[in-house]
Amino acid sequence: MPAKHQHPSSPAASPDSLPSASGASAEPAGIMVRLFCLVYDGLLLVALWMITSAILVPLGTPEQAARSHELTVVSPAFRQFVLFPALVAVTWLFYGYFWTRAGQTLGMQTWRLQVLRNDGTLPLWRDAIARCAAACLFPITCGLIAMAAWHSSAAFLLSMMLGFLGNYLWMLWSPHRIAWHDQLSGTRVWRLPPEPKKKRRFFGWFSEKDQ
Repeated sequence: MPAKHQHPSSPAASPDSLPSASGASAEPAGIMVRLFCLVYDGLLLVALWMITSAILVPLGTPEQAARSHELTVVSPAFRQFVLFPALVAVTWLFYGYFWTRAGQTLGMQTWRLQVLRNDGTLPLWRDAIARCAAACLFPITCGLIAMAAWHSSAAFLLSMMLGFLGNYLWMLWSPHRIAWHDQLSGTRVWRLPPEPKKKRRFFGWFSEKDQ
């Protein structure tokens, strides 16, 4: 099981490895496994966004349209100042809850990833918020530059996606394989070693023990 509070530090610890409770060393997580994890967590987030939208959109629907059961689109002001901030808040709360609780989202548990502060302890809420904000900084900057250059919402969204990917491409130049938002927030993402397999005693019927 991953550590839930902190990892013991030692003078012999390397910035490229982290001792775990099982005795094996955790290694910095690579780009691909982190992107796979994002896809997994993204599916969960989409479900949360749909629930949030299902609650908020009726509140922004004009009363006359609601009475006639018309399918309407909420106003741009409602989308920009209510719906979009709510979806951002849900996203940050999702990550903040799991990171501060165990350093792992559900997707990170699947891929044996864990986010920790540079001192080996679990992130606090201020660390989680700083990490989310740092992850948005480069994409928003790229999007604003694209909007100023091409005045296109499509260019804005595409540039934001490329900027988000750029957060992880930073790992190719980082000496310790950390992403851009890891560096800004003082956190690291580790790939934990596999848990010991178990086998059954007495012809496989009764108690279990570690191999």
